[in-house]
Amino acid sequence: MVNVFITVDTESSLGGAWENSAWRPVGVERAILGRIGSREYGVPLIMDILEENGLRGTFFTEVFAAEPLGASGLREAYAPIRKRGHDAQLHLHPVFHYYHLVSQGLLQRDQLPPQMDLIGSLPLETQVELLQHGLALFQDLLGTVPVAFRAGCYGASFATLDALARVGIGFDSSFNPAYLGSTCLMDGRSPTNVPWRNGSVWEFPVTTFETGAWKMRGLKPLEVSAVSLWEMQRVLEQAERLGQRTVIVMLHSFGFLKRADVQFRRMRPDRIVIRRFRGLCAFLRRYPERFRVTTFSELPGMGVPVPQQDLPLPRMGSLVPAARRLAQAVNRFYWI
Repeated sequence: MVNVFITVDTESSLGGAWENSAWRPVGVERAILGRIGSREYGVPLIMDILEENGLRGTFFTEVFAAEPLGASGLREAYAPIRKRGHDAQLHLHPVFHYYHLVSQGLLQRDQLPPQMDLIGSLPLETQVELLQHGLALFQDLLGTVPVAFRAGCYGASFATLDALARVGIGFDSSFNPAYLGSTCLMDGRSPTNVPWRNGSVWEFPVTTFETGAWKMRGLKPLEVSAVSLWEMQRVLEQAERLGQRTVIVMLHSFGFLKRADVQFRRMRPDRIVIRRFRGLCAFLRRYPERFRVTTFSELPGMGVPVPQQDLPLPRMGSLVPAARRLAQAVNRFYWI
């Protein structure tokens, strides 16, 4: 059986506030709730679709945005996650913390770290301090202690795993092999699609698959807004055949939205991505004997993960990914 984790990076956006001092980070009602008129296309709709299919998701909730945006709005937006039986875990974008320090006159721009949103690029002690601060905010906003973490932009390093051990978090899901060489700062020699251990911390990589052929081969993460339903289903089926025990699916809280501008002032629902997620959840509901949808909060009760050798990657070839890229390019037009 394959254990499937449906994970949601639940976060706001700076929305160009660094570049334009007249702007503020995007509010909770837009980036997290996805409110358009009287309807919500963000976290509330994601939970609705999961629950319609008897599933639960893991919401990696970003908490540093509470500093520039205020805690009350985030607390209100995040409360239903736990009330409705879903899983809330820790997500950090340090850029919000640094933006707050600069806006309050506590730090000068020339004192900012060069890669301030990639926690893994910072010194170990700084990472520990940020994680401790994030844990305090998380407990204030959600009233619980997280057992898992995902770095913003997948920007963790092995030092981040050491820092997580220092603060008592035992599971991480920041390793995204498709982002190696850009924002993911871990070692590409690590196993790709199976959990692996660094000291006392277990790493659960975001699932990736291979597309293209010959020199055009590349890795694609199993991200709902970026791949087709057909590809998600085939990756799950191939993972089962390959003996892969864990699949990590991800999407963002604003993944169901088309946005006309960085401030989220004009938004439309992305019907294609919404249908895609409904299809994925219906597929998982149909085959509970093959795919068990679980959450990170259940991991401590499941016992120590069984180490696996690295496995061959699921492969999609070239034709379907090419067709998906064409459809995605058309769908990016705001008015379509």
